[in-house]
Amino acid sequence: MDASTDKSLLKENINVEDQEGKLASNPNDILDIVSSHFKSKFEDEKVEEITPFEGERKPLKNPITPEEVRKSFNSLSNNKAPGEDQIHAELLKYGTPLLDQTIADTFNTTFSKHENLDINTGVLIAIQKPGKKKGPPNNLRPITLLNSLRKALSIITLNRIRPFVEEYLSKSQSGFRPDRSTADVVWTHKWLAAKTLKEDVIIKISGIDMSAAFDTIDRNQLLNIIATIVNEDELRIIRFLLSNTKIKTRINGATKTNTFISNVGTPQGDSLSPVLFIVYLEHALKEVRTTLPRPIVKYEKEIPNEVAYADDVDFIGQDYVNINEIQETLHKYQLKVNTDKTEFTALSKNEEDWKNAKKVGSLIGDLEDVERRKQLSTAALNKLYHVWMKGNKLKTTTKIQLYKSLVKSILLYNCSTWALTLTEEEKINAFHRKQLKKVLNIKFPVKITNKSLYKKCQEKPLSLQILKARWNLFGHILRRDSDIPANRATRAYFIQYGHKLRGRPTTTLPIVLNRDLGLIEHFRLHSTDDLVKITELAKDRKQWRELSARIEKAAEASQTVNWDATRQYVTRNTFKRGNSALRSLKHGGQKEVELDSSQGFHWTNTATCTKGRELIRPRELAVNVEESLGLKRSWTVPYISSSWRSEFTLSNSWLPLGIK
Repeated sequence: MDASTDKSLLKENINVEDQEGKLASNPNDILDIVSSHFKSKFEDEKVEEITPFEGERKPLKNPITPEEVRKSFNSLSNNKAPGEDQIHAELLKYGTPLLDQTIADTFNTTFSKHENLDINTGVLIAIQKPGKKKGPPNNLRPITLLNSLRKALSIITLNRIRPFVEEYLSKSQSGFRPDRSTADVVWTHKWLAAKTLKEDVIIKISGIDMSAAFDTIDRNQLLNIIATIVNEDELRIIRFLLSNTKIKTRINGATKTNTFISNVGTPQGDSLSPVLFIVYLEHALKEVRTTLPRPIVKYEKEIPNEVAYADDVDFIGQDYVNINEIQETLHKYQLKVNTDKTEFTALSKNEEDWKNAKKVGSLIGDLEDVERRKQLSTAALNKLYHVWMKGNKLKTTTKIQLYKSLVKSILLYNCSTWALTLTEEEKINAFHRKQLKKVLNIKFPVKITNKSLYKKCQEKPLSLQILKARWNLFGHILRRDSDIPANRATRAYFIQYGHKLRGRPTTTLPIVLNRDLGLIEHFRLHSTDDLVKITELAKDRKQWRELSARIEKAAEASQTVNWDATRQYVTRNTFKRGNSALRSLKHGGQKEVELDSSQGFHWTNTATCTKGRELIRPRELAVNVEESLGLKRSWTVPYISSSWRSEFTLSNSWLPLGIK
């Protein structure tokens, strides 16, 4: 329902069925069916109409300034279809300062003299919902084109009320707010899942789904709520924007248009509408929270009890919430809970179903989410098959731009929350290279090295891009308010409530972050104290960028084997039983061991026996040396047999290769 609709959508044809189930062919008949369908959704004759002005005529206490008008114009997007006024955004964006002053005066006069601007009529274009059966009107999506002046006034209002809205909203709401996104929500669930994989605790999530939430709210009730939050000027402007809203249906090829009143829900296509909705929802949720049981178990007091993105709301605790009670409360505000789509998810080490639970488009399970992203991106890639097969008709740079915009963006959606082992990272790197070869139409028997492929596509291994995204998001979250769900879940992970589970730890987001830090020996992420230190570092953006860059550089060095360019050398030495260099080591003893690589590079390392007496079980150790970075790293290699347990710490300027 975006008002800034691409012009190409206006040319699309739709198929709709009449009451008898037959497809309508006449454009005028299609227009009548579409108008009747959306009129039933957006118009309610029982609703009390909102008047555009209230009280005596008087100017705004803080008149709209030319600077505010200019800022709103600059926020408009280019190359978008205009509304009924046929004023394109470009005409306003690139206008002179005189235009800014004229529009500001026009807006101010409207409120001082109660003059109607007649800018509240939108043009409705119906398009087919992707993946839905063609024919039923319910499978159509409304796109509303608004007048450019209304867009500008909405943006001005939004900029004015933003501070008041931010103060009013709960920290749990991530939708339609600055510096918040769906990644916050997914990050929260990933850390909660990591907590249950670490300790014997169970976290239960009750996710409610609302039916057409934006289209059901009571505008009069909304105005009453807004009146308690914003100033008088902003309330007057919002009242004007909510009044006399009309929708004019347009169908390609029709010789007429149908107009009807839209008086329920937030106005279609308005940039202000989502913010008004989350304010309305917040008011309802404040009442819901009074009916919920208070946290009893200690960990319930630490973890976030609520996570929301717009109308997707999750209640979190030791037990599931009573959906019927919530439904009764929300019903007072014309908000309908879809009980069929309500999800109950239990995060636990002994459960597997939660891994396939979807939260704002991502699955909680990392491997499950990666596989789903692969499938979705492959489908998007195959849809553009005719583009990739055009050979020399399209430049390589153009193809890569299309790939990044239309395919890679799907593959990497919320990749900053993934926790993958090194083996899984190699798999996704291989998948990425396979897609790049398809884009460039490289097929057998033609061969290309990985290095040449990345260079030709101006790409890097996907695992490095995921690492960069992970640390960007981590720093972004740490700089946000400490009470947002993402930060609360992160802190709760390091506070022990139950017994620590035995066995090898599952690879989770905190473990991967700690593995990243291990590349540079700068920090560790094992405890609350470590989290406090790294949070302080994140507040300094310059230091955080330097830390992230060092981690990225170290990760890139560990993946690259380029003998000539980077002077990296690999040696493989088998320390067998009876090896004179290690056989005589006792507990705590040290021995200098000289090793020569096949590339003629020579160095000395120190082997320290930390457990047991001697090396019992043969093991091959692969070491990757990067001289230019000067990285120092210690690695403890355990050797286990039925009779002895021996560990040797190998310390020098090595960067271990293939450590998982």
